[in-house]
Amino acid sequence: MVSEREREEFDRTGILKIDGAFRAVDAARMRDVVWNELRHRYEIDRDDPLTWDRHPPTGLKSSKRSRAFDPMLGSITAAALDDLFGAGRWQPPKSMGNVLVTMPNADEWRVPHRVWHSDFDAGYGVEKLFAVKVWAIVSEVRPHGGGTPQLLGSHQLFARYLAGTDERDFRTLRLGLMRTHPWLKQLTVDGGDPDRNADLMDQEVDIDGLPARVVELTGDPGDIFITHPWVFHTIADNALDQPRIMRSTAVFARP
Repeated sequence: MVSEREREEFDRTGILKIDGAFRAVDAARMRDVVWNELRHRYEIDRDDPLTWDRHPPTGLKSSKRSRAFDPMLGSITAAALDDLFGAGRWQPPKSMGNVLVTMPNADEWRVPHRVWHSDFDAGYGVEKLFAVKVWAIVSEVRPHGGGTPQLLGSHQLFARYLAGTDERDFRTLRLGLMRTHPWLKQLTVDGGDPDRNADLMDQEVDIDGLPARVVELTGDPGDIFITHPWVFHTIADNALDQPRIMRSTAVFARP
């Protein structure tokens, strides 16, 4: 159940975390499915880090079809979606979406500066919640370990930007939003500033009355994040020694 305080925070930040939305044993079964496909498809072995860079861990078609991931939308997540959309007012997705695997690939972690985006275009109205993204933590994800960075509060920034323009080409809108404030511009270029992470992550900033901050999706296997569809996000490096395994799917409101 989403409390009144949690709903207010979701409306403000665009991000809701649910700890333990599915069981650790279910998360372990999901990991087994992913690692089994990685082994059979690319000869990437879970217990041999020397094999982890043999092939980009993408195209996991068998894992995408596996019913092992159904607990992502189990009773706890479903109850939260009922509270956000209204009971019975959301559509179960046809699949559990993308399988997200990031092997260790960096010695240093920095806030990414490329391709901040939303997965939903600007054709939806702002009057009601038309969709959410559900992000499932399948393996333990710690800070700087590849968890998908999110731009907290960007759903409100984007809605305000839309209200002031007739432009509807999404790429143009995405780039335009990131040029509207010096703090947002800082996100799109990395000049090597040693304080970059602290400047963008340590505290919220006020952008003409709206909050903004970069946060990583981190947590334990079984945790779920639900984000507003217009929360911008991007891909991050994994500067730790364990692979990041998550899964994300879109859930839409019923027409």
